[in-house]
Amino acid sequence: RIQILFEEQGIFRTNPEFKCRYCCYMTEGYLWKWTNYFGGWQQRWFILKEGTLTYYLDHNTTTTGCKGSFKLEACNIIVNPVDALRFDLHTSTQRIYLKTDTKHLRQKWVIQLGTTKANISEGFADPSAPASLPSYHEHKAELKTLKTLLVEQIDKLTELCKESELEELKLKECKAMINELCDEFVTTLNDCTESIIENDAHQPRESIVTPTISLGTPPCLPATNSKVVGVEDVAAEQTFVEDDINNSFTTEDGSCCCVGTKRGDKLPITYFSNIGDRFEDIRINKDYIPTVAFLDAASALPKLLVAIGGKSLITLSVDIGNNIQKLRNKFDSNPRKSTSLQALIHLEISTGKTNAKHSATTALLWLYREMNFVKVFLLGIIEGQSNLSDKFMECYEMTLRKYHNVMSKSLYTVAAKTIPYKEDIMRSLGYDGITKSIEEAVYADMRTYSKAIGVVVFYIEQFYINNKIPTV
Repeated sequence: RIQILFEEQGIFRTNPEFKCRYCCYMTEGYLWKWTNYFGGWQQRWFILKEGTLTYYLDHNTTTTGCKGSFKLEACNIIVNPVDALRFDLHTSTQRIYLKTDTKHLRQKWVIQLGTTKANISEGFADPSAPASLPSYHEHKAELKTLKTLLVEQIDKLTELCKESELEELKLKECKAMINELCDEFVTTLNDCTESIIENDAHQPRESIVTPTISLGTPPCLPATNSKVVGVEDVAAEQTFVEDDINNSFTTEDGSCCCVGTKRGDKLPITYFSNIGDRFEDIRINKDYIPTVAFLDAASALPKLLVAIGGKSLITLSVDIGNNIQKLRNKFDSNPRKSTSLQALIHLEISTGKTNAKHSATTALLWLYREMNFVKVFLLGIIEGQSNLSDKFMECYEMTLRKYHNVMSKSLYTVAAKTIPYKEDIMRSLGYDGITKSIEEAVYADMRTYSKAIGVVVFYIEQFYINNKIPTV
């Protein structure tokens, strides 16, 4: 069974029944290939299969021998910055110039080629079991290719804006391409979300390793000094968090739970009341945050984000899950000396490994930054109107934006445009849209949960500052 992806039947098609060991469908179709100055551009039939791109004179000659073939592993895929229909394949010995009939078709070919090449480079090949490979890797490689294309278009748009005389036609073409790429990116993110959720539903908790989508998070702590922040901003944040700490529950051992209002038994059930491990139940102080209890509570964040934001927040959800997994791995390597987050980081400080790749110090740094965004956005939902796009961007500006590169900022801009309406988020958190007491319970639980996150974030940040670990 052949699935036709476009109206141009026969130009580009994939076979969903054949999935090669690199997690990609066999792809075939016509492309224009530059032959020489005498022959010019000639149409040839191309087949992408098992990491190799092979071409024939036409689709009727596939059994009589090919005209040539290229291993994608040895090719660089270059999108032509001038010709919107052209892309090239560069090897160490030759260059192959290719063209499509439409820009949309070029995008599909580049994505398919880039996805295959990325999977080969990352070692996802498994010849013994091609059908059992998870589709997550295919989505991940496609996201990386889309990211590259988006960066190219953003750079092109930036250059166009610098020109003294703007060409309206070029601007329209660039805008159309960016919109198309963003739509494709969001669709792929949605597919990625479904893959993660499906895997999560069929695997025991302890065996799940949250996969990574890197969208701008640096692999190690920056070497620069901490950024100077306005005194008024610091004072406002300090007052807000200290109010939460002052209202915490003090326990007999001198530690405290994170918030000051215990949930009454008579309150209606909401999404938050069904969370097993909550931040407000952790006994902490400025010198001791229990590692296991913290990670158990933090593990509820990815599912919460998917519940309230769906595909819009999948990037943040996966990044949080990945950082939690890194911290779990570090804890498992030395549990006796890592009973608290502070002890876990002190181990790396003492060995000079705070800047090492996949260090607990870096993972916790990004995790508490992301938790701070979750806290601010939950409170923003309470304050916001029906359309939360502007509120989402406002919360992003206050928290994560200063740490992100241009590509990541663009992704969050796209996410803001697709964030669900407030009414839909409230329904996902347990509100039926009618009963006032349930609405009030959702708001109360949301405030409690976000303020509990705020206290934990405050203590972690203060620990980093006191130990002179850069936080910006």
